[in-house]
Amino acid sequence: MNFYLIGSQTERPHSQQTIFVDGSPDQTFREGIDIELSHWIPNRTPAKYKADTSTEICIQFIEQEPLGEWDLAINNHLDVDGILSLFVLVHRDTARIHKKTLIEAAAMGDFWAWGSRQAQILFQGLTLFMNELRVNQADIQVIYERCFAKTLELLADDGAQFAAELAHLEDVIEQIETGVIQRKVYHERFVHYHVPFDVAKGKLDSFLHIPSFNAPLQLDVSLPPQARYQYDSDKVHLVSIATEEGYHYDLWYPGYMWADTPTSWRAPGFHFTGSTNGYYFGYVPLEEAVKRLSELETGAGVWEIASQLTPFSSIAGRNYPVVVSYKDGLSEVFPQVVAEILSTSFSD
Repeated sequence: MNFYLIGSQTERPHSQQTIFVDGSPDQTFREGIDIELSHWIPNRTPAKYKADTSTEICIQFIEQEPLGEWDLAINNHLDVDGILSLFVLVHRDTARIHKKTLIEAAAMGDFWAWGSRQAQILFQGLTLFMNELRVNQADIQVIYERCFAKTLELLADDGAQFAAELAHLEDVIEQIETGVIQRKVYHERFVHYHVPFDVAKGKLDSFLHIPSFNAPLQLDVSLPPQARYQYDSDKVHLVSIATEEGYHYDLWYPGYMWADTPTSWRAPGFHFTGSTNGYYFGYVPLEEAVKRLSELETGAGVWEIASQLTPFSSIAGRNYPVVVSYKDGLSEVFPQVVAEILSTSFSD
């Protein structure tokens, strides 16, 4: 199957039937002829193919449909899920063999999700490689071509070149499992991760860091969301960090909430704006919980709740997928109290 990237300087091939993948179709979309295979919102993906990532949607497609006259796949942006979605259509036999790895790597990119070791290797290697090509300003069509070849290499890679980053992720998981980083599940939709002062001391910035969309695994992120999502992929996460003078708080929604994810729990409060992947945020029980925290608060900062969300933005200075944060100071409300109040917002 031919493929083409909107924005490329190369010539777009003619097609009998086009598949628009992991992004909104352009004005050339032909109703009744072409098809959309995307988890972006809004989308026209047929219900029988729907899945949480566009990569898995494309795998559903190749497992259910003969090639027929589908002869061109098109995307309009660069990220791991986009690359792997097209990869699935172009390299069908390989995709069938490695579908679990491909799906998990795509979710690591789009959702900060957990993935098995081979998925970690693919995600890390592909992210670093595409970022290097992007910095060098290669044509996006060329980037995709080279990333397909890189994907084939990484599917057989032992991960030695990423040993430090993968070991760091495993170390954080061990800290959670041994209670160095404390984890308490309040109910099936709410979990509290607490970083004690002696653990955070000297590393506060790295514990506060929120990785951007499709960011690679980094040694300077002391509590990577991928580690938390191994245990709690479908919960709201309260993350508290202790200092000598008070506490930092962030309330994380599941990273997948920006997308059309029919097989995952949908946390309340997201209201589509009509603009691609954009949301207004409003959830009365959470607003009331934040109001209660504000009334209890004696610290110099402020409890802030998001009003608009995209995969790239949320509360200023904190970023998606954080929907509540204590900003501009240290909170003096104890973590157990904060967790108990916020958890009730999601107990139903």
